[in-house]
Amino acid sequence: MFILPAVIVVGWILSWWGARRVRWILLSAAGVVSVLCVVIGWQEMGPPADPRTVNCSSTWACTDPGSLYLVAAGLLGFGCCLVLLIVTPAAEIVIRRPSR
Repeated sequence: MFILPAVIVVGWILSWWGARRVRWILLSAAGVVSVLCVVIGWQEMGPPADPRTVNCSSTWACTDPGSLYLVAAGLLGFGCCLVLLIVTPAAEIVIRRPSR
């Protein structure tokens, strides 16, 4: 579940050795991948089973945990992208500031 956010952060850190365009392209691609993880995980969950027919304690217990991990990874990755979207311009201003 924490693999996608970790890859996003490591890719963001490594992108500072590249051009500015590379950093923004990688951040955009990470956002798209995160949204796709949420959409695919949500589609794989399908309709929840009725707890009375499957002997589950609740409808969340009747869902497949693999798809829930995919949705959680996508949401964490998207949140990570939002944080980096705020940090990146601030870091670029600080790094590119001419020294006095």
